Amino acid sequence: MNLYINSRSVKALLTTVTVLQFALYSSTASAQDLHFTQFNAAPTSINPGYAGAAEQARAVSLYRSQWANLPQAYTGFHFAFDRPLFNKSGGIGVLVSHEEAGAGALRSSRIALQYAYEFKIGPRTFVRPALQAGFVSRSVNLSDLTFMDQLLRQDATTTLESGMMTGKQYQDLGTGVLVVSRGFWFGASADHLNKPNSSLSYDYIERLDVRFCAHGGGRIPLIRGPKSKYAKDIVVAFNYTKQGNIDQFDIGTYYDLDLMTIGVWYRGIPLMQKAADESIDVDALSFIFGFGDNIWHIGYSYDITLSKLGLMSSGGSHELSLKYMWNIARKSSPKSSPPCVHY
Repeated sequence: MNLYINSRSVKALLTTVTVLQFALYSSTASAQDLHFTQFNAAPTSINPGYAGAAEQARAVSLYRSQWANLPQAYTGFHFAFDRPLFNKSGGIGVLVSHEEAGAGALRSSRIALQYAYEFKIGPRTFVRPALQAGFVSRSVNLSDLTFMDQLLRQDATTTLESGMMTGKQYQDLGTGVLVVSRGFWFGASADHLNKPNSSLSYDYIERLDVRFCAHGGGRIPLIRGPKSKYAKDIVVAFNYTKQGNIDQFDIGTYYDLDLMTIGVWYRGIPLMQKAADESIDVDALSFIFGFGDNIWHIGYSYDITLSKLGLMSSGGSHELSLKYMWNIARKSSPKSSPPCVHY
């Protein structure tokens, strides 16, 4: 028997294998949730304690294209809105996110509501415990995939495979706490507290591991006073994330001016552990540029891949952020917002 499989069919089969790995083994493939380099532009994405902390209404959108040179690039979109309560006792927020992998064959969308309560523990030092409740929908378009039995049957239009759902919905719960002072901030959060079953298989139950985050930073003033035309600060920040047996550490610094922000970030844990293939655990070096005023901000970041995947193979990762802020308070009050960057 002569068996002919063209290159287009092989590419389609590789796409299918990739998507099925995401769909069937979600506890492994999604061990790291959607992660943005510019998470400080939309901080409620990592901790609901940030809801309303900016003391203004805030609307942020983020778009990420990961490893753009790969044939089935991973993309993610995130929208966040939050605002303080009128009585200054806390804040509320809403998150909407959408992810696509494998040419859009595998999709995941989430909407979540957030509430943060604020109380004072010292001069200009506040604690903000928070809760988050969301709803997630995952789906896979089987018509975009090619299975081995289709190739063996001369590129048949349908597959004989079974056991895959085309969609799955589940609830998702999270919590967090944020400590805010005039010159520093520190927070911790836990997502997927209910460990929902996210598998698209009828035969397997794959529960999401709880995602733990610890993050913070501080602001160091460089120029202040009547002789300085613009405020100039150095901001140092970090974010550590652990989900299942996968963890990630980001550390970076920003040169923050009134109208512009320039930052550089490093991702990886080279001194404490090794990657799965026993190589040094380095992931990426990121450069961030932001521009804007007290109302709107735009930011762009580019991740240079440092792992064995390589920059030439991956093409790096691009990210764009847009933010709009407006005052809603009737009168000003002592600032309790985090002294982080506002690009």
